[in-house]
Amino acid sequence: MGAIAFFCLLSLFFQCTLHLPTASAIEATFTPNPADSVENGGTGGPLPVSMQQRRQLLELEAAIVNSQDPSGTLSHVAGQNGMSPEELAGMLDRNRNDLQDSGQLEGMVGEVNASLQAQQGGGGGGGGAMSGSIPRRVLSLVVSIFAALAKTASVQISRNPKQSTVLAMILVFTFLSVHNAPKNGIVISSGSFPPFSGGHTTVLEPPIDYLERACVNSWEKGGWESSLPEPMEIQSKKSSKSKKKSPQVVGGVGMTGSLELDASDAEEGEVTVETSRSKEEGFALVTTAQTFITMDNNDEGGQEDEEDEEEARDCMYESITAIFQERKFSEFIPGNSGSLKFRSFLVASEEDEEGEDYTEGAVMAVKLLGDFGRYGVQPLCISYEDEEGGESISHCVAFHTLTGGHFDGELRFSVEEKKSSAKGGDLGVVVSVTLAIPKGGRAPPSRLAELMVSSLAQSIATSSQMRMKQTLSRRSQSKGFRARASGRASKKRHMRYVQEKLQEEMAAERKRKWKRNNPDAGHYRPSGHRLKHPH
Repeated sequence: MGAIAFFCLLSLFFQCTLHLPTASAIEATFTPNPADSVENGGTGGPLPVSMQQRRQLLELEAAIVNSQDPSGTLSHVAGQNGMSPEELAGMLDRNRNDLQDSGQLEGMVGEVNASLQAQQGGGGGGGGAMSGSIPRRVLSLVVSIFAALAKTASVQISRNPKQSTVLAMILVFTFLSVHNAPKNGIVISSGSFPPFSGGHTTVLEPPIDYLERACVNSWEKGGWESSLPEPMEIQSKKSSKSKKKSPQVVGGVGMTGSLELDASDAEEGEVTVETSRSKEEGFALVTTAQTFITMDNNDEGGQEDEEDEEEARDCMYESITAIFQERKFSEFIPGNSGSLKFRSFLVASEEDEEGEDYTEGAVMAVKLLGDFGRYGVQPLCISYEDEEGGESISHCVAFHTLTGGHFDGELRFSVEEKKSSAKGGDLGVVVSVTLAIPKGGRAPPSRLAELMVSSLAQSIATSSQMRMKQTLSRRSQSKGFRARASGRASKKRHMRYVQEKLQEEMAAERKRKWKRNNPDAGHYRPSGHRLKHPH
């Protein structure tokens, strides 16, 4: 039993020295001395014959003595090897007594102490360097924390594998969400995959740059494909007094060009929405939002002259033209209308090598349009654009849907100069947004369609009014500056004229006085004396 215990003691020597800053693991083997056994008259218990192994026992004794809790360390080491603390202490005492009897104890103790001091000196220097370096200390702390977490995780996984798997999946999903949310809003589906997905959907509000990049990538992969059903001709109903009308084409690109809207219900400051499912032939859904914008630029309610009215009309035309050219249709979306984004962009045609031919596309993201009530992305492409200037303001642009979206139809934006239906007939413009879904196409819910067109109409009206006020303000400031500059110039010219006139009068008065006091003034006759030689 004593030999087995000694083997275990040497293997646990490192555990005993963990309490010391200079402890190191020691592994050793030995050959039992038969003379030390009790049967041969020894003191009991084998001791190694090798002096190196005797020295290791002294180092073990020194480690136990120098530990923070010598008795506890002795009991722990003895219990780990199936021995009592008394038996372990007796083995260490016999080793010390045997070395003392042979006269080798003092020299070996000196070597052990020198070795321990050398190790303590090296460990102390490293500790001082570590304590003196804050980054190393922080790094050591982080490494230790991660090691503890890894150890705890391994223990938990071995004990509860199912719960640990679920927790790991939750952590991975959380990290991916945090990483992808600012980039693309966490994409659920990148296209239409019925019946699982109705179209491109994101969990959070997608960045507008991501929407444009997704449409451009789709164009580069093979172009865009319209999602509208095949066009069909619908014979419009005719009355007895009207002549026969040409059939209406429904379902193709530009189908909203033949829709006639009644702008008589448009009111200033309000957005009127009208939804029809059976009124228009060939259409499954037609939703129109209208609002009226007055051109009155007199905030104080005073009378305006013709010049002010013409100036207000020019500013309104300028602002509407800028909005439609820049496609600023969602610049001021109302906060209570949900989140809606719209952006238009240009892509170069594949057939044009010089890069002068472009195709205009657009993309729209609407909350509640996507799967599970999240953000739906709808790609669009321009259908047509009409603009009329001159005496009447009129501008119209339409976009049709592409594959990969959530509905199939055409979205039309238009403005037209009208007179208000109220008393007085104020001159203004009617802003209208129309969403037309042909029969056979996918249609969004009626409430969502009304929300989209009303939000866009309100945004265009707000942008137009704000730009018109900004233009009028700039012109007013410019007029005031020119008036002040012109006034200062006129004043300077008048002052210069007055000064010159006073100077002329002063010169004339001086000349008159000189003639009155000098009788020979004006009658100078040369005497000829200047021509004579002085000698």
